Amino acid sequence: MNKKQILTAVVLILVTAVLGGRFPVEAAQAGDGIQWMSYDEGRRKGEDENKKVFMVFSADWCRYCHQMEKETFQNPAVIAYVNRKFVPVSVNSDRQQDIATRYRVQGLPSTWFISENGERIGSRPGYIPADEMLKILKYVGSDSYLTMSFQAFLEKSP
Repeated sequence: MNKKQILTAVVLILVTAVLGGRFPVEAAQAGDGIQWMSYDEGRRKGEDENKKVFMVFSADWCRYCHQMEKETFQNPAVIAYVNRKFVPVSVNSDRQQDIATRYRVQGLPSTWFISENGERIGSRPGYIPADEMLKILKYVGSDSYLTMSFQAFLEKSP
């Protein structure tokens, strides 16, 4: 190999290395899936890092819970937004009945949002498709719930 070929190879390697590290953070976060935590770990991390907690109650026998896991929680936009803006917590209501009772979970799946200081923001029972989940996540994640109704948020959002 002559010097020109070596220089070209080095430049290509450097360009590839630099550009390879420039893919969107969301793509990296989405590729890793939602970074679920236990209830205690997630609540502690939410308070320590001043982040809202996104908590989902489910059970092994729950068909709609499995559907949300396969569809909603595999959506790259949902994964990226949850991992960036929230501390995600997964609670199996059969194995952790005390927590499900504390939150008065009536049906599954049940999705909860907890504020940075540990207060309950709100909940939504039942299956939530990815497109709707993303709207809810953005409503809570942007703190819009403090100043407007969900309907007003939807009308204002593009």
